Amino acid sequence: MSNWKETINNEFEGRIYETGGDLQSALRLQDDFDTLRPQQRAILKRIATECNEFGHTISFDQLKSHRRYSIGRGLIDLILSDNCDELLISSICFSIQGVLFKSAGGAVGHLDAIEAEQFAKFCCSIRWDEQDIVWNTSTDSFGFPNKEKVGK
Repeated sequence: MSNWKETINNEFEGRIYETGGDLQSALRLQDDFDTLRPQQRAILKRIATECNEFGHTISFDQLKSHRRYSIGRGLIDLILSDNCDELLISSICFSIQGVLFKSAGGAVGHLDAIEAEQFAKFCCSIRWDEQDIVWNTSTDSFGFPNKEKVGK
């Protein structure tokens, strides 16, 4: 019989952040969250609530997994860049998964650990103005012409 950590450490959640560099990254993410203004925290909480409505969670307090870390890191980077918008989040996820969700929470909630890591890279690139963003009229979403720099 496997223990719960082995069950959780799967392709969807990825590795668990328990020791060393992973634990330090988890602590930095919590510090970054703690520095957000109340209205910025409210954005994250709204997205987390939407995730729960789609049957997934991004709660880093419940489980410090690679997936949840990457999603949290990405969302905080977008908030700190002043580019955090539901359509942008959904568009980033669409560029990774090929599925366009109507809500940001639904979009990030369905990312697995590998896709969440790509999401975090996209968001970091947007935060530091290293990612071009264009409007795609055929999908009514944002597109990323230089996606190969940060995505797959």
